Amino acid sequence: MVDIHNHILPGLDDGSPDIETTEFYLDLIAEANMEAIVFTPHYMRGFYDNTKDVVLKAFDQVELLRKRKGYTFKTFCAVEMYLMGLEAVSDIQTNSFMINGSRYVLVENSLTGFSHDLFENLYKLVRLGFKPILAHPERYLEIQKKPDLAEDFMHRDVYLQINTSSVLGGYGGHIKDVAMELIDRGCAHFLGSDCHCHSGVYDFPEAVDLIIKEFGDDTADILVNENPIKMLENENIPYFYVSFDEKPKTIGFWQKLLGR
Repeated sequence: MVDIHNHILPGLDDGSPDIETTEFYLDLIAEANMEAIVFTPHYMRGFYDNTKDVVLKAFDQVELLRKRKGYTFKTFCAVEMYLMGLEAVSDIQTNSFMINGSRYVLVENSLTGFSHDLFENLYKLVRLGFKPILAHPERYLEIQKKPDLAEDFMHRDVYLQINTSSVLGGYGGHIKDVAMELIDRGCAHFLGSDCHCHSGVYDFPEAVDLIIKEFGDDTADILVNENPIKMLENENIPYFYVSFDEKPKTIGFWQKLLGR
């Protein structure tokens, strides 16, 4: 299993405040038998100025800890890019914010209303050859009101990453319903913990178990193994992978996986 979104690097954002907290959560990750972790601290110009050098300094600190503790999971670092403003795309290029040197980059936007330039910036990224992954689509107000908008992002060559806490109801029942509907419709490509090191738990395995229960092993494998591994190896991932005989009417209306 691969977690592509979390805030476990120490002292960079609203996640882990120090190396001791990071160590606590890395112990939980080891217990969860995770295969790989992609650290993604926030980057927000003027607020979280986590440039490449800043992130790598924290990452090197964690790598020393990982080797000392004998953790077997692999580690990578990138950022969760707040995609807003004229400098956003150039900041990604300047700092090489892609995941493991691939074309994939994790992005987010305002939860309460998409910025006026979101789609323009996504278009620029795609035209430049990047493969943007939109973090936690189920948490955006526009998508909560109209889940079909998630598919619009996919038509724009944008991947979607669902949060584990959303699947488990941590943000409330409505967001859970939206998250499960997106997974059911195939409007999800990755699962991420978005762990901010505040709860004392690492809920990735619990969320995977629920996805297996509701949608089956194949769906879970796509979200936490198959697609993340392809991402790390800079391979192409299909945007659309689910076919329905008709539009899904309820959670769990799972038909078939294309090519499976």
